[in-house]
Amino acid sequence: MAELEQDILKKKNAMQTFCAGEIIMREGEACDAMYKIISGSVVIYMRYGEKDEHIIGIYSKSRCFGELNIFSEQPSIYTAVAYDDTLLMRITKDSVEEFVVNYPRNAVDMMRSMAQSFNVMQKNIELLLDDIYEKENIKNKRTEALRNKIIQYSIRGQCFDTLR
Repeated sequence: MAELEQDILKKKNAMQTFCAGEIIMREGEACDAMYKIISGSVVIYMRYGEKDEHIIGIYSKSRCFGELNIFSEQPSIYTAVAYDDTLLMRITKDSVEEFVVNYPRNAVDMMRSMAQSFNVMQKNIELLLDDIYEKENIKNKRTEALRNKIIQYSIRGQCFDTLR
């Protein structure tokens, strides 16, 4: 990002710093912003702090996260924690259009991040299906009805707990 862009964003209070270990957004909580990593790294977790905690990924410079929350207006689907000292650009729901118009290159980064998030979610759905079939002693014989139900819930953004 050009220094001029950073200066403009600093004036709009869009730049935020987080120390290593600091929580940026928490799973299940409302989030009115997305972030673009300017420097540092962020670890994305599901079930952060629980015994079945799962790392989704470690994101670094130019990667966006939280964009699904502001576009879907749903609570955060993961917890984001600064891995090291991190500088983030904060983009609110109200400023996302201005962000895309003023910095069109960032729109591509945002779309890439969303595509990567969808790929990770799809892989997690497949792993979840494998776990379900293993626990149910189905021995890898997937029933289409169960598979379709899980995919429907994941597409709608529903919680998998509703399947129990």
